[in-house]
Amino acid sequence: MKARTNNMVGIIDNIDKSRPFADHQPEKGPLYFTGKSHYQYHNRLVKETETGANDWERLTLFYILASIKKFREEPNKFLFFNEIRPNPQAFRELLSKEEQALIQLAFHLYSGRKVFEINLLDLFTNLSEENTLIAINAIKLRFNITYELFKK
Repeated sequence: MKARTNNMVGIIDNIDKSRPFADHQPEKGPLYFTGKSHYQYHNRLVKETETGANDWERLTLFYILASIKKFREEPNKFLFFNEIRPNPQAFRELLSKEEQALIQLAFHLYSGRKVFEINLLDLFTNLSEENTLIAINAIKLRFNITYELFKK
């Protein structure tokens, strides 16, 4: 696994809600992206850190982090990339309650530990419809849930 370089900068956010980027992982069915910048930044993180195709924990973490515009703009404020470790102070001080709820889910799915305190009811109570889709897709991605499972 390659550590992310400090030279990486956020992609300018050009939201394009006209397409959900359903072609991302066809074997799992469509994976929802908020727009082109979310999709591109997720793929950039995966590529630059040389994250494997079956590293569900890290793919999920990057999927959620890339959905947050503030993270895309200044990723080094929020994450220590050499260790893939969060900067809890930045997350608490610079993000909204909704964004914090997504971050809590991201790190819980990534490490399995309580990096942040997470309560499932509070999580979904604090999420908009769009971020609920991100949370559900993150869970689907993390546990490698495919549409084939539902056909049985």
